[in-house]
Amino acid sequence: MWTWLSDYNYDFALATIPIQVILMIVYIMRQQLPTRQSRSFMLVMVMNIIMTVMDIISCELNEVWQEYPILLSYALNIAYFLAFIIRGWGLFDYAASVVDTASRWGRKFTLILALPALFVCGLILSTPWAGTIFTMDPVTGYHNLGWYNSIYFSTWFYIIASVLLMLVCRKDVVFKAKTGIYICNVILAVGIIYRHAFMHVLVTSYFSLLAILIIYLTTQNPDSFRDRVVDVLNRAAFTEMVMDFVLHKRQFSCFGISIKNYSAYKTVYGSETMYKSLREIGLWLTHEFRSFYVFYLGNGQMVMLNHDAEYNDIQNLAIKIQERFHYAWSENGGAQVPLPINLVFISKGVPKNSVRSVELGLEQAFVEAERRDNAMVYVADEALLTKLKRQERVRLQLRKALRDKTMEIHLQPLYNVHTGKLTALEALARLRDEQLGFIPPAEFIPLAETEGDIMELGRQIFAKTCQFVSETDLDSLGIEFLTVNLSPAQCMNYSLGDELERIAMQHRISMDKIRLEVTESAIGDMDSLLEQMRRLKNCGVGFLLDDFGAGSSNLVRVMNLPFAMVKIDMQLVWSYFRSASNMLLHIVRMFQEDKMTIIIEGVEDKHMAQQLAKMGCDYEQGYYFSRPLPPEELLVFLQEHRDYDWLT
Repeated sequence: MWTWLSDYNYDFALATIPIQVILMIVYIMRQQLPTRQSRSFMLVMVMNIIMTVMDIISCELNEVWQEYPILLSYALNIAYFLAFIIRGWGLFDYAASVVDTASRWGRKFTLILALPALFVCGLILSTPWAGTIFTMDPVTGYHNLGWYNSIYFSTWFYIIASVLLMLVCRKDVVFKAKTGIYICNVILAVGIIYRHAFMHVLVTSYFSLLAILIIYLTTQNPDSFRDRVVDVLNRAAFTEMVMDFVLHKRQFSCFGISIKNYSAYKTVYGSETMYKSLREIGLWLTHEFRSFYVFYLGNGQMVMLNHDAEYNDIQNLAIKIQERFHYAWSENGGAQVPLPINLVFISKGVPKNSVRSVELGLEQAFVEAERRDNAMVYVADEALLTKLKRQERVRLQLRKALRDKTMEIHLQPLYNVHTGKLTALEALARLRDEQLGFIPPAEFIPLAETEGDIMELGRQIFAKTCQFVSETDLDSLGIEFLTVNLSPAQCMNYSLGDELERIAMQHRISMDKIRLEVTESAIGDMDSLLEQMRRLKNCGVGFLLDDFGAGSSNLVRVMNLPFAMVKIDMQLVWSYFRSASNMLLHIVRMFQEDKMTIIIEGVEDKHMAQQLAKMGCDYEQGYYFSRPLPPEELLVFLQEHRDYDWLT
């Protein structure tokens, strides 16, 4: 039984030491991200161990100070107080890294908030000469002095500052991280109160350990940043690391490896076999290229990050990787044949403004590498970077337009062959940017789909169309109906009918003036789509099959849905007039026999309009009649062309 010299109770402090040591060993053994969060957390763990050990030793030494050099007592007590202050600041710095104070308010903000800790550390270091925090009297030993409570003031300051940071930035912090920081600061506050209530019980390090465990379990567990199957860093780790590099303006290069036709190989060999192959690939890359961080992004794609690599540096790397992929990954039951790969590289000199821009750069680079299908490394060039910059601009403008509800609609007339008049309109989404001008739908529609904004975009375009209908006397213009496109994502929405009906009611219009255009690609869940179509049909809405012939058409599925109209894709129309194919004739006859109204798009001149009318189509649409126009220009155009003869 150990006999202690002082009257202090060390039970809590002693209990924390093995737990802290084990936690640090586990943490260090796993690969850590070189981010501010990781560094701050590591600092807190180190300071807590130092604080715990120094607290016990200094308390014991303070009982026999006369037997040892007085400077040793000062040194041990100073080490304890410094560790105490730095640990408190480190926990705040961790919270600051979570909310990213550097990018929000600048680095000066971080430096200013470090001043209390620096000031108290200065007081601690000056103690042997200035007698600020404590003194070691040669006769009476250790005594607290006037500035002693400044160490608790510093701790309380950083606890309150951490909580305030979370409150101010609560909308931008994930729930798990936010909750963890709240809880750990409550624990620290309770620990300080308990310490003051029981001065002879060393509990500070115990409560600090509880706070460390909360952070570890909520956000800093290294295993949460590793792919459990492939056993390398995962996409979450990639996002975290790139975000840290971007925020701190640290240059880095990206080297990407993508298995060609990964889905096909996964189907042939099975998921388990491909995962074993990926695990072997990840292990090999980590072992062979230790200066790189290896990440698995999913779908057979891996990325390696490095601060220094340039194009010349990665040539040997690429050769080594290609040579290894010439052999099967079958050591532990992996794929029995070589896996073909694409290699891409984005150098550190390429500007990287956000995590999304890096992800887009890699995605586009992989697409280009697949398209070019060569054995060389595809390097992101200036053209790709220009394209990505434009995409980023379009993405930001799309988000802004959806947030501010400034999306526009343009309307393109449809020519009625039977009446010789323009009797229908198609509403088309338009996005305007002050730098880029009007952005083509082919650019922003795919972005809206990948960014998860397509549902809101569809709602706003439908609302704009309803507003136009409510503000315009369509009957006086001879307009029978308007068509609005539905995206595949909207067609999967079980509440689609309720949403559209509610929007129409808000604008006080009857939905019998609306025809909804559904592409073949939207016909996924037949039962769900059929249910929505029946509901909307009861409200007077008609349905139009859009872009027939643009994809792999499934006539059986199409005929099972209540389409009254079909729009034939312009590529089929142009092929017919280039004498490349007679398919258009057969398609028109087929739909005529089924009594469906036929719309032909892509009509560019009078000759096409005349021939298509003779063929038996019902409506024609294209630039021969008019390009899509803003609502105010369209009204003028319709008035001016009310009696225009389009076919003679």
